[in-house]
Amino acid sequence: MKPKAIVADWKRKEVSNIQEFVQSAPVVGLVDVSGIGAKQMLTMRSSLRDMGVKLRMSRNRLLKLALKDASKNMKGVEQVIDIFVPHQIALLSSTESPFKIFQMLMESRTQAPAKGGETATSKIVVEKGPTAFPAGPVVGDFQKAGFPAAIEKGKVVIRKKHTAVEEGEVISADVAAALTKLEIYPITVGMQLLGAFDGENFFLSDILDIDLNEFRGHVQSATAQAFNLAFNTRYFTGATMQPLLSKAHNDALAVAISTAYPSESTIKALLAKAHGAMLGVAGHAGDGTDDELKEMLGHAVATTVAAKAEPVEEASSSEKGDENEEEVS
Repeated sequence: MKPKAIVADWKRKEVSNIQEFVQSAPVVGLVDVSGIGAKQMLTMRSSLRDMGVKLRMSRNRLLKLALKDASKNMKGVEQVIDIFVPHQIALLSSTESPFKIFQMLMESRTQAPAKGGETATSKIVVEKGPTAFPAGPVVGDFQKAGFPAAIEKGKVVIRKKHTAVEEGEVISADVAAALTKLEIYPITVGMQLLGAFDGENFFLSDILDIDLNEFRGHVQSATAQAFNLAFNTRYFTGATMQPLLSKAHNDALAVAISTAYPSESTIKALLAKAHGAMLGVAGHAGDGTDDELKEMLGHAVATTVAAKAEPVEEASSSEKGDENEEEVS
């Protein structure tokens, strides 16, 4: 008879704790944390915690068991198991959207010193100038790495600008040690979100990796185009109702005035127009106008001259301030 496997109590407790962690927030993700040093990991976890993102690390097998158990209450979360990789993995939980979490992880990346054996993702340049080291054997370490180092006035200096590693080249151990001494950290380390489940949908990293500013611009452009289409086709929605009614009112008012149709809205404009036309005719009548018309014509001329001669007053500082505030808003 095959002996029954005995599961250690600490493993049962660990799986139970991880399951509670998975169920503590609506969004669950899987993060690759391989190659991140302890110092960088502490910094990243602290910054992510402040943004509402928590991480839980354990053995991959225990993480999988916890996800499987959690799927009984969170249907769909078991999809996270399918993206496990044979690396150092951590579970993530948050109330933020997977897209925002992806951006958070990208922004939390930091620079780390090279250890040797890494491939340079960009050209690594050592600038010309003095270093913080006094004259001593360290100059030999720099020269061994190929740096143009020398001793001048009791200090180690880099005599000229030097390309330590070209893009795509492997960083040697000697170069890595020399760069670390100069506090040049060429390796970008960070957490990679492999995928996330938001309670309804499962997203892989290639879907989450979007430019939010570009995406926001596309949405704004599409919104403006949709509004223009709805407005020009007279399609009534909550967004177009007021502009369409305003345009219809102005168009109707223009037609009523041009056809001299009297109404409560047009009567003042029509009377003013008729009055102006009457004064225009009276102005050509010469001596045929009576005293009342002459007085009206004189008043109209005086008003026009005064309007042209009167200088435009500059707005007070308080008025300018109010105007600027309106423009900003």
